[in-house]
Amino acid sequence: MMQKLYGLKDLKQIHATIVKTSSPHDYSFQFSKLIELSALSCNRGCFLYAHKLFSRIQNPNLFLYNTMIRGSLINKQSNEATLLYIQMRKQNILPNNFTFPFVLRAFEEQFELKRGEEVHGCVLKTGFGSNLFVLTTLLNMYSLCGRNSRAFTKVFEEMPVKDVVSWNSMISGYLRHGELELARRYFDMAPDKSLVSWNSMVAGYANSGNMIEAERLFIEMPAKDAASWNSLISGYVKVGDVISAERLFERMPERDVVSWTLVIDGCVKNGHHDRSLSLFHQMQLVGVEPSVITLISVLTACASVGALELGRWIHCYIEKREFKIDNKLGTALIDMYAKCGDIGKGLEVFSSLECGKDVITWTSVIVGLAMNGKCREALDFFTCMVMEGINPDEITFLGVLCACSHQGFVNEGRQYFDSMMKEYNLRPRIEHYSCMIDLFGRAGLLEEAKDLVENMPFQADSIILGSLFAACQTHKNVELGEQVMKLLVEIEPENKGNYVILSNIYAVAGRWENVAQVRKKLKEKGTRRVPGCSSIEVDYQVHEFLSGDRSHSRSMEIFEMLDLLRGYDK
Repeated sequence: MMQKLYGLKDLKQIHATIVKTSSPHDYSFQFSKLIELSALSCNRGCFLYAHKLFSRIQNPNLFLYNTMIRGSLINKQSNEATLLYIQMRKQNILPNNFTFPFVLRAFEEQFELKRGEEVHGCVLKTGFGSNLFVLTTLLNMYSLCGRNSRAFTKVFEEMPVKDVVSWNSMISGYLRHGELELARRYFDMAPDKSLVSWNSMVAGYANSGNMIEAERLFIEMPAKDAASWNSLISGYVKVGDVISAERLFERMPERDVVSWTLVIDGCVKNGHHDRSLSLFHQMQLVGVEPSVITLISVLTACASVGALELGRWIHCYIEKREFKIDNKLGTALIDMYAKCGDIGKGLEVFSSLECGKDVITWTSVIVGLAMNGKCREALDFFTCMVMEGINPDEITFLGVLCACSHQGFVNEGRQYFDSMMKEYNLRPRIEHYSCMIDLFGRAGLLEEAKDLVENMPFQADSIILGSLFAACQTHKNVELGEQVMKLLVEIEPENKGNYVILSNIYAVAGRWENVAQVRKKLKEKGTRRVPGCSSIEVDYQVHEFLSGDRSHSRSMEIFEMLDLLRGYDK
């Protein structure tokens, strides 16, 4: 009977049968089995039914308490498991070796170190201080709660027998809290090392950025699985060495979805967006189904290169495969649509999100509306967000101030900027000051922009000064332009573009002698034009071209077509 999965309807039928057919002698046993069936189901409704049945028993025994505590953990109700344990102790029922591991796991999940220490005392009092399974669970509890390393070490040292799981608990415990040297010491002392032991240490060194030691251990491993390879790939991605990560990926005997996701995400995070999309295409060809994390990474790449068609295809794929669109996946879709110019579709995704939208999701819409020129709508969304009781963060205000800057909402910009500290206790960053200076500059309020530059709590960078410099050109303010130019030359003396802007400022003011002087200086420095760049998406692949570039694999056909088009123009 225990091997079959039962639904709530089945359990109620079994309950009815027990009531009708069981003799008083068998009823208690059958009823306990029914509670066990209900409690250990992964179905939330079945677990609640078990709880209802359990509450009707006047004096539940240890078996029933153990069953309900275990069922609480299976159904992710660790707080309920804790309450059941407290209730059990109040009834003076002593726990046993089956109770302790489940209760300690409940305290792990709630980071209840104090209660865990109390259970540790109970373990010793009830004579289970030598039970290997109980002690190993204690080790994990101290490791995860992480505030009592002395107790953690003491439990291990007093264990009468230490198996490979115990040694692994020590290694992973120290790694979890960044104690790499101590973890290595226990790894070296371990009489037997399992694959888990090796994988833990490789991952520990890789996560710390020590790729030399991680690779050395990887080579020494007597056996490897996908997790071994993935740990090393993850380490290379974290230190920004995508080439080594890809080389290792190519050598893998068997790649799983984690392997593909690590390399794709690594390419995205290191700016190799085209390569990430190419890898995703290969992943599809070999039949590996992407995870939600994979899809988020690919959508980020689509947003960066403007691959709208591929982004739409991924959205359809998500819906066909019935992936749950939570806040993270929804935000990635909204961001992709916004950056690819289809903010209307992004708003549809936002409206369709069923779970409570968080500040990141709202912010993605506000920023998306601002970058697509819908600045008033962005501010309206900000108002709605606040009315929903969601407090904005620094990125939200960045989107709001950008909207004000692009549309010239000077008064609103001042109000939002002031409200950051006054209403939300957020300290403006240099990016927020940059938005305000850009806002004032576009509006011709150059003196106000200059005062903000001089009084902000940061050293002005080239972006802020460049924004003010461009405003000087627009509004023909030669005097301020010369002052800003002096500061820019100190920060980035090799930037020829600043000399071009200064020359234009002089030209607009009719100061041709100064124009000639700047152009002479520019000629002395030598000019090197940055080639223009364009991209196009064809069959879900983005092709990028630089001016005069012939490196594309089909450049001959492309230039032949251009010559043909020129012929038609004539």
